[in-house]
Amino acid sequence: MKNTARAESGGVSRRDVLKVSGATLGGMAVGGATAGTATAATARTTPGTTTGAATGTTTGTTTGAGSAGTPAPPEAQHCDENGCHYPVDPRSTQRYSYPDRLKKFTPDMRADLHDDEMRITFLGTAFPTSPGRRAQQLMSIFVEVGPWLPDPDGGFGKATDSFVFDCGAGVIANYGAMGISLGRMDKIFLTHLHGDHISDLTPIYCFGPAYDRHTPLYVWGQGRSGVVNPKGSPKYYKDGLNDFCGHFREAMRWHTESFSFLPTGYPGYDIPTQQDWQTPVPLRPVGDDAAKDGYGLVPVELDWRITGLDADGNPNYENIAYRNNGVTVTHFPVIHDRKGSMGYKLEWNGLSMIYTGDTRPETISVKHAHNGGKGVNVFIHEMILPPELLAMKNMGLTFPDYSVPGFKTLVEGAAAVEASSHTPQGAFGYLLSQIDPHPDLSVIAHFPVADDTVRCAMNSVRNHFPEGRGPKFGKDIVWSTDLMVLKVKKGEHGRPPKIEQLIGDVSDYTFAAPGNVSSPLSKPKYPSPTAQLDTTNLIRPGANTYCANGY
Repeated sequence: MKNTARAESGGVSRRDVLKVSGATLGGMAVGGATAGTATAATARTTPGTTTGAATGTTTGTTTGAGSAGTPAPPEAQHCDENGCHYPVDPRSTQRYSYPDRLKKFTPDMRADLHDDEMRITFLGTAFPTSPGRRAQQLMSIFVEVGPWLPDPDGGFGKATDSFVFDCGAGVIANYGAMGISLGRMDKIFLTHLHGDHISDLTPIYCFGPAYDRHTPLYVWGQGRSGVVNPKGSPKYYKDGLNDFCGHFREAMRWHTESFSFLPTGYPGYDIPTQQDWQTPVPLRPVGDDAAKDGYGLVPVELDWRITGLDADGNPNYENIAYRNNGVTVTHFPVIHDRKGSMGYKLEWNGLSMIYTGDTRPETISVKHAHNGGKGVNVFIHEMILPPELLAMKNMGLTFPDYSVPGFKTLVEGAAAVEASSHTPQGAFGYLLSQIDPHPDLSVIAHFPVADDTVRCAMNSVRNHFPEGRGPKFGKDIVWSTDLMVLKVKKGEHGRPPKIEQLIGDVSDYTFAAPGNVSSPLSKPKYPSPTAQLDTTNLIRPGANTYCANGY
């Protein structure tokens, strides 16, 4: 480990600063991460073996297994060091340059969603700091599988199946910009009920029937936590998905009634059953909405305690949340803030992805990533900045300065959040070193990306691998940002799968995404647009007021 240079802060070295702060993040001082992806020189390994380093570079394309080796022994960890290179250049935290090297993706699913493709689109990737970032909305991931199906009524069409994983605040604008209509967002899998993972459920649900979703909205999520309250409160709170959806439906009543002068239902909809989708519970809307109505809200409450693993740690599929169209979605518990948080694994056509949601480092996701020895293609996991780095960024500092009023308090608060909820960057490095075979591509989400934060995090991850054997940035591991797209396909002739990385090329001023047509629709609940209004003081169109045609 090289000695660190002295920070430009009164002659105090970075080592001294970190000793004062008590920071415990490991990190190996290595060069800045290089963008681009590569074709692996090695195939997946069997448990107990390591893979060699990959060679070659092809920007935006990942093929084959990761190149990580066995973790460094405990005595090699240097927890009083890191790779952040304080003080940082303030400009390095104002940009994330990796997407600049990716191929541009112009949304037109009809033209390029291949029959054998699993597509993963990142619509929100932020950690909720202050409370978000312009470049990163809160968490949401969209997964589609081919082939593309034309709309028999002449609309845009849709993938054979599609899934929304979480829907945090701000993501609805990204969905629209990427050409994803509300009608293609009818299955939502929530990892937990935190506001930064559910807030855009409101526009998705409320405005869907006004556009192209004239069928129910299906929402998967956690059962009640069963957490016993401190004295003075009810013993338990009713905090499961069924409780949430029931209250949410009633909270949206004014909106849904006010929009019900429009047709909201589709009589031709083929209502799925529990057997059709192999869900653990029957598919019934909360409230009194019809099962063919766009304002039907159907919760699929999951027993978050089920691990879906047998005694040897291999999948036993007792945890199926959904199975249809060749897709199997399973769930498993993670450790985040309150009992009930879950991750999901999606498998289709020999391809697989895991999305853990928010979690502290834990063993169950490692076992699901092992996947009975098959491994997974894409492993999406969260990561948090070290407490003092998070506080430093939120205060606009260039190095951890405990002389600044309030800094120590922010560090302590960030440490408490980490202890309850999240995976620090060094811990993710250790977690990744335990997954064998390694994922083809590990994707970090829920992380405030910038050139300096990603470089620092990469150093922490590499600290858990032998020098030269760690994951390669852009090839084996990448930090996601909004509008990033992964096109995952099986390899030909026994070759490893191919994962192409792209970045959405969209306008900030797009209008609604092209949708599909359902015909004929049900009659509206209310007979006219003015049936619910008091029109006593209405200024009506006419020769002396304004034109009825809107011009």
